[in-house]
Amino acid sequence: MTMVNGSEASGEMPSVLSIPLRQTLLEIEWTPALLRYIQTSYAEDASKYQLDSQTLDKLRRACFEDQTPELATLERFFAYYSQVVFVCSRFPFDIGLDFAWQPVFQNNNNNNSNGGSRGKPVSLSNLNYEKACILFDIGALYTQLGCNGSRISTEGIRKSCNFFQNAAGCFKYIEKEILSDFRATPPIDLCVDAMQTFIALSLAQAQECIWQKAVMEHMKHGTIARLAIKVADFYETILTHDISYFPTEWKRHFQIKASYFNAVAQYHKANECISQGRYGEEIGRLRLAEKHNRKAMDAIASSNASGFFNMRATTSTMHESFTGEVRKLEESIERDLIRAERDNDLVYMETVPEPNQLAPLLRSDMVRPLVPPEIVDPTHWKRKPNEEIQRPLFENLVPFAVHQAASVYADQKDYVVTNDIVGRCNELEEEMKILYDDLRLPRCIDIVDPDTIPATLTACAEEVQHEGGGQALRDMLQKVQDMSVKNMELVDEGFNVLEEENEQDEILRRQYGTLWSRPPSQQLTSPLLSQGAKYHDTLQAAQKADRIVRAKVSNWGKAIDMLSHPTSDIITHLPSLRNDDSLEFSQLTELMRRLRALLQECDDAATRRKRTMDEAHSLSAADDITDALLAKSTELTGNSPTVKIEPAQFNEVFSQELKKYDGLQSIVQEVHNNQIRQISRLKELHEQFQLIVRASTMAAKREKAIQNLEQAFVKFKEIRTNMVEGIKFYSQYIDTLSQFRDACVDFALARRLEASELARENPLKRG
Repeated sequence: MTMVNGSEASGEMPSVLSIPLRQTLLEIEWTPALLRYIQTSYAEDASKYQLDSQTLDKLRRACFEDQTPELATLERFFAYYSQVVFVCSRFPFDIGLDFAWQPVFQNNNNNNSNGGSRGKPVSLSNLNYEKACILFDIGALYTQLGCNGSRISTEGIRKSCNFFQNAAGCFKYIEKEILSDFRATPPIDLCVDAMQTFIALSLAQAQECIWQKAVMEHMKHGTIARLAIKVADFYETILTHDISYFPTEWKRHFQIKASYFNAVAQYHKANECISQGRYGEEIGRLRLAEKHNRKAMDAIASSNASGFFNMRATTSTMHESFTGEVRKLEESIERDLIRAERDNDLVYMETVPEPNQLAPLLRSDMVRPLVPPEIVDPTHWKRKPNEEIQRPLFENLVPFAVHQAASVYADQKDYVVTNDIVGRCNELEEEMKILYDDLRLPRCIDIVDPDTIPATLTACAEEVQHEGGGQALRDMLQKVQDMSVKNMELVDEGFNVLEEENEQDEILRRQYGTLWSRPPSQQLTSPLLSQGAKYHDTLQAAQKADRIVRAKVSNWGKAIDMLSHPTSDIITHLPSLRNDDSLEFSQLTELMRRLRALLQECDDAATRRKRTMDEAHSLSAADDITDALLAKSTELTGNSPTVKIEPAQFNEVFSQELKKYDGLQSIVQEVHNNQIRQISRLKELHEQFQLIVRASTMAAKREKAIQNLEQAFVKFKEIRTNMVEGIKFYSQYIDTLSQFRDACVDFALARRLEASELARENPLKRG
């Protein structure tokens, strides 16, 4: 921290504080994060912004490579800050880049509950964090300029005062404009309470400048008192905030300054009382001044004992010059109080009021936060025509507010398309489908129309014909039967071989008697016989299923054969209502014609609905209002990056652009109105149609015949599936049965060889 010394007598300012700059990690780079975000989120060619990103990194490094408290340093910070503000108008707060900043008092060694993590950088992925920290450093630079300026003249004091007010303006701007939209939890030394603390400190020191100028110009005691008490107010305000993270010597500084300027204010007010003949009040204020000044002296003494204030140091918070001013004030108060009490006791004999009986001092608040014009309008490139960068970086990138507005418009557009157009068309489609199902349209017409058949029956006939018709089923049935016989023959062959071998074994056993020493065949063939029995049972079950399928073919064969014929033959085969003498066929024909015409009208409406939905989707896909949004954004902001705009401010553009969907919405409404009429008319004609049909016995017969043919199609599919499964079963099972038969043959052959060998060893004796 920078300390400045002075004395009241010489016109130099008492010790003041400069706020240290927050430090950051220089290895943080904008370029990778910005280019990645542009590529992934904005779907633009990121390479076009490589130079801008690198320039932004260069400006950031320039701020921290040289932090000498001078106007040139301030200009570098303004240049970077202006670009950061503009970047915030082009990107969201979180672009995936963590900004790491040290606490303002990073070397604070306080032994308090909040000091454990002191010195560790705080990282936030938030552009507002970077902007707030840069603006904080600009405010800190202003305090350093205020402290380092010459204050031996009124012009120097004026400049210092303005610097401190500019610092307060920076902190005020952070509090009101940045933290209000921070969208994260700021560090303790960057929160609203911290900003109010730094504002109070900056204004306290600005007010000190005014007070010092008044002293230098030998203004009236009352004026000096009003200025001094306001300085004390500012320091007392600081003490009401959370300053646990401040260095201990800074806290002591605030306490000493508050007490000292209270003492100064009461002392000068006491001097004013002399000129106004208020001798009792003079004594009361001198006593109060003595009390406040004693608190300041005690605090200084306590600090000296703790090592905070070294009377010979040049870097401590309170220098000897200021301590001397406090002592000089103490001597002045003591001298004047002795004189005043003596004069009052001997001459004036006025009552001395208690401190709580004294009227509060009037305040002269001469300072306020002054936001630098470079912050109000952060367009540094306009103010410095000789600077290398004469434009805002990323100026060709669509502002983030426009992206937000485009997203809002996309939602509104999607709602119109999805709900008002496509959704309503789907609702109309569903309504017609339900009506068709309820009235069985157009099937109920096709059933009674002697010149046609229902589309479902036509489809059934076409599929049956495609699959080969009834003849294909009979061919498959014959194939299944042949395969079944072949499978059963394999089992029988195996059994016959085993039986033949067993009989031969018995003959030889009777011939040789005890000489025939091998095991009987029945003992050895038991596994094969058991296995063969299972195969035989399986085949019998399969043949039973085959007989069921054969019965289906027999029962449904004629109907299936009819489906195998052309549509014209099927129509001829069906009962015709022309032969029904119980109804007026011409009347029925007219009703069918009118119903079909109305159904065609409904089909045309469905086609129109489909075309309308397709047009809505195509229009929505090509609907890009970026140019209109950019024009509105320019109108709202005047190209100023500090003007905040919300999507709601684009509502006029949204309304205008959404009008392009009015035509499609009108079509949907027209289709809806027509459908109401169509439904009413369909119900009316259908009722008349049904009255005639229900009175016709031929209509019932025709419908029964159609249903029988449709059921025959179901049976055709079922039988064909059974056939395919049967063929697959026999095809796979024949391999298993072949292995069984071969095993039986191999067993019999082995036994015959064994029998021959045994017979040679034991020849029968001929009698």
